[in-house]
Amino acid sequence: MRRPTQRRVCLLAAAALIGGAVAVTPIAARASASASASASAGSLAAQSSAAPVAEHDYSLPTGDHVRVTGSGPDARADFLPAPGHSAAAVTSNVDGRIAVVPEAQIGRISSLDAFEVGPASPHAAAVTPFYPMTSLHITAVDHAGKPVPAAEVIAVNTDDPAKANWDGIMNAGDARIEVPAGHYSVAVAAFETDAAGNSTETDLLSVTDLTVPSVGAAVSLDARTAQQVAFTTPQPSTFSAAVAGWDRGTAAHQDFLDVGALAGTKFYVGGAAKAKYGVLNFSVFGRQVSGSGSYLLAFPNDNQVPASQTYAAGALATVDSTYATDLPQQDLTMNDLWNRVGSSGPAFPDLPAFTVHAPSQGRQYISAVAGASYEGLMLPASADGSLDGELERDFVPAAGAHLTVTWRGTVITPAPSTYDGPCFLCREGNTLNGVDEMDTDGSGDVGQWSDGPTTITQDGKQIYSGGTEGQLFTLALPAAKHHYVYSLDTTHDSGTTALSTHTQISWGFDSAQAAASTPVPILYAQARFGTDGHDSVPVGTGTVDIAFRHQSGVAASAVKSASVAVSYDDGKTWQPTTSALGDGRQVSATWAVPAGTKAGYLALRISAVDAAGSTLDETVHHAALVNAPGGIAVSGSGSGSGAGGSGGGAAGVHAVCPSAASGHVRCFALASAVKPLAQGTALPDGFARAALLSAYKLPATGGAGRTVAIVDAHDDPQAESDLAVYRSTYGLPACTTANGCFKKVNEHGKTSPLPAHDADDDWNPEVSLDLDMVSAVCPACHILLVESDTTDSSSLGTAEQTATGSGAVAVSNSWGGDESTPEQAWNSAFQHPGVAVTVSSGDAGFIEGAWPASLSTVIAVGGTSLAKSATAPRGWSETAWKGAGSGCSAYIAKPAWQHDTHCPDRTVADVSAVADPATGLAVYVEGGWGVFGGTSASSPIIAAMIALAGNPAAMTSAQNIYAHAADFFDVTSGSNADWDCGGDYLCTAGPGYDGPTGVGTPDGLRGL
Repeated sequence: MRRPTQRRVCLLAAAALIGGAVAVTPIAARASASASASASAGSLAAQSSAAPVAEHDYSLPTGDHVRVTGSGPDARADFLPAPGHSAAAVTSNVDGRIAVVPEAQIGRISSLDAFEVGPASPHAAAVTPFYPMTSLHITAVDHAGKPVPAAEVIAVNTDDPAKANWDGIMNAGDARIEVPAGHYSVAVAAFETDAAGNSTETDLLSVTDLTVPSVGAAVSLDARTAQQVAFTTPQPSTFSAAVAGWDRGTAAHQDFLDVGALAGTKFYVGGAAKAKYGVLNFSVFGRQVSGSGSYLLAFPNDNQVPASQTYAAGALATVDSTYATDLPQQDLTMNDLWNRVGSSGPAFPDLPAFTVHAPSQGRQYISAVAGASYEGLMLPASADGSLDGELERDFVPAAGAHLTVTWRGTVITPAPSTYDGPCFLCREGNTLNGVDEMDTDGSGDVGQWSDGPTTITQDGKQIYSGGTEGQLFTLALPAAKHHYVYSLDTTHDSGTTALSTHTQISWGFDSAQAAASTPVPILYAQARFGTDGHDSVPVGTGTVDIAFRHQSGVAASAVKSASVAVSYDDGKTWQPTTSALGDGRQVSATWAVPAGTKAGYLALRISAVDAAGSTLDETVHHAALVNAPGGIAVSGSGSGSGAGGSGGGAAGVHAVCPSAASGHVRCFALASAVKPLAQGTALPDGFARAALLSAYKLPATGGAGRTVAIVDAHDDPQAESDLAVYRSTYGLPACTTANGCFKKVNEHGKTSPLPAHDADDDWNPEVSLDLDMVSAVCPACHILLVESDTTDSSSLGTAEQTATGSGAVAVSNSWGGDESTPEQAWNSAFQHPGVAVTVSSGDAGFIEGAWPASLSTVIAVGGTSLAKSATAPRGWSETAWKGAGSGCSAYIAKPAWQHDTHCPDRTVADVSAVADPATGLAVYVEGGWGVFGGTSASSPIIAAMIALAGNPAAMTSAQNIYAHAADFFDVTSGSNADWDCGGDYLCTAGPGYDGPTGVGTPDGLRGL
């Protein structure tokens, strides 16, 4: 999200360790936006806007993640611990180089290189010494007077931080560096642990001014004079966390070191004087826990480090928060931080993140201090660091104020609120200036939730089209008054919640020439259902309260008329409500919810007109649950994990392989619950073989004498017996070991010993999906199943070599992971003369090129949503599937036969087939039938088509596919944008080539 001010994090962590130095890898880069809601009386006070600030998410070698906002010396970072890891690390920003290191790693590394995060800044390179250099010798002892065992050290030139600075590791209390002569300031963050690796002591020691002459200098820092950080509060409370921020440099350029401690760790800070040279800013923030709630305490903007480290809570505001979720249970990662108000300087450090189990309630007592606003962040807990579902609230706490708010306060819809400019839609003269919208919930929390097309009409004629996220535009308008309608049709990823997944809004208003920049009179709504902690409307009387707002800066005209309706079938039929329009600012609506109402979702429709002629027409799908007091699980939700990344988001669908360890890959199969075939049912749910033959114009027979190889991990003991059920159900000939049609081998090509089955990482559903799809498309093909011992790249690379060298004409791989350097050693395994290799593009939408799909020697297979159509000439329609992976490789050069322009290197995908689990395929596995999807389905489908076509020698890359693009069905609609790419072809289907679907889907076998 874009923030009104930059921010940084300082947290400590006793995280689980992963041996070896691993390069930090950006896992998602999204130019996102945040908005301040137009606040109602007693709700959250909005903050001022600022220029757009990019937000990026980075993974650390420990499996933790860091969210970086902005770049350069003013960038801010939030440490997002992996599930089960401690929420704390030391953070530094030296001349724009950000390092975030979990505490337990400090004693195990010799440099910070593997823990540096954030986009490159103008000063990201090491400082070039244009001055004579001399020695600076730094020593430090702990609170017991012993050399500190491990520490991070920062030295800043206070004449000009760009002239010289250093950030590194101190071992055994000693560090020596070479610097130009001048004035310096030094800080040491020291850490001690017990034999089990648990943090016991943290020290922040600093010297404000140190003159380093040409002959060199030495400085000693002594924690024996430091005091322990402590807080006093109105009610008895216990220490939970603290963080101290040390900023040093000049008024124009300050570097910082943030360090803190969690409960159980003694945190000492040594006093330091005011600055003689440059600027010193010191801040302390704390979290205390009492029986009635938690204290969030702020002590910012000190121009020295005080000798006393006992801080008394001053004036406080009280906030009662409800943590809602539509899932049966969900973990939410919460961050508490403060922003500067009305002053410049480095961002304040953040308190350590903590986990809240939803649904629940909690109370916070928040410091009301001059010059600082409070910002709370809510992010559904995710093992992959995904930012999907993030919301924030930003307000200035007022002494004695008492607020009651809900995180994810039911309906979450686009609103004309933004941090990206002076207003969402402003007119100046005859020019309309627009920026991207931000979604807002019923409590005024805002976040980057949805994306989709927008249009503007003038007196009914369209004059503009664009998107919602990352969109800034200007539009010429005539001087005279005309009626305009701004329409949005937005969706958001449903991996962390299935609420408010699709919103359609039309804002109508009159506008004429304006002398100054003037917000147009947009009327919008914030809706809150009467729900339980799972956002479920109970049986009996349903209620929804709607507050009408106007874009900030617009005179609030009273609403003259309003109507509200609800729907239990996602908008097919509507039930009117009994609506009472209050003072022209809100409406309360009620309706009957019968006791027999099926647990599910309801849609909401609102129409309103105000006295100035502004109109609102809004439809929200999945606006709330109904009669589901225990919540409803969504795709990828897991058991209380809140993890997303499941792709399509169909209710009840789960990722077969939700995650993978570092250096490993995961399978991409998405599956519904597997269950026996209902008694008396002829065929299972999901598309059958006949649907594939019809949709892609395939022959019903063929493939004799050809083999398709499947590469998967671990042994599936039931592979052959499950395959037999699928084939007999659809009248296909038997394919068994006995008749030579089926063969299963280990990664070395031997029939024994086979790998062990891994119940904790069960790939059996993936295996069944692969085998069933090959059978459906190429019934006479032989099938070779190659099973790797593990899911690491070495084991799967070995299995791939076996498969490509086995005599198979096509090899399918329904698995992958993020591109990284180690996997590149196995790239050659994915090529063999006369063999076509297909690879799933992934199920995370538009993020980045995945390995091995990004290799130029493979055919990267994306995914579509497939549906029968009475109007389409082929009898079927296809759109890009939301989860289909696409992106640009960071390793593989663009092949000569690929000509798209927005990826300088290899682009994924090349071709596609059905993958959406909501339009999924019938698969038999482990005694039952399920509906499956993911690009795990589309890869074996395409591999089997290639075998059926009998032209593998021409398919050793995707070159032949691009040369015969006219022989594919062009998929021209749909998007896989999990973060906005401006409607670019990389994330949006359109005529010709696009990232989610490649050149399209096969129209028979001519293109293969």
